[in-house]
Amino acid sequence: MTFISNEASNKLYYEEIMYISNNYYIFKKRPKTKVHSLIKVFIFYIIILLLSTIIFLFIPQISSLAIITFIFILLYIYLLIEAKYKLREYLKHSNSKIIIDEEGIESSCKKVMSNKLYWESIEYIIINKYSISILPKNFASVAIFIEINSKDELIASLKKYKKEDLLIDNSLKY
Repeated sequence: MTFISNEASNKLYYEEIMYISNNYYIFKKRPKTKVHSLIKVFIFYIIILLLSTIIFLFIPQISSLAIITFIFILLYIYLLIEAKYKLREYLKHSNSKIIIDEEGIESSCKKVMSNKLYWESIEYIIINKYSISILPKNFASVAIFIEINSKDELIASLKKYKKEDLLIDNSLKY
């Protein structure tokens, strides 16, 4: 089965896959983990660290910790800027062509790149709020992401090739 994943200019989709990509090891251990916006998580950490820095400044015994928390604030500000930059770059991408056959799942993007995961190398196919994540068994392989509007085509293909056991549906958590 071949279909087009409509991710072009979908900010929520790209925010979700950025979170999954940055927390890949968590989803490998606990695939039913709820996905958050990576940018909102960074902003939350910056606020917590800023409050900690202010508190540490007013306690003389531990005021040296203020320097450490300030360094972490700078780190998270850098990571936030980098995440926003990556998001802007992702929004420039075009839609992916998804091919699901008896060998596995392939994602290609207009002569730019192509990734294929064979059925034996897929550990989980996780359906989230805005994306579908196809996670490989080993960390050396590349994960494939599909926009959520392609959910029905994916499920039909999984049934056709008897691979429903790989599917984990987290979409009901949102």
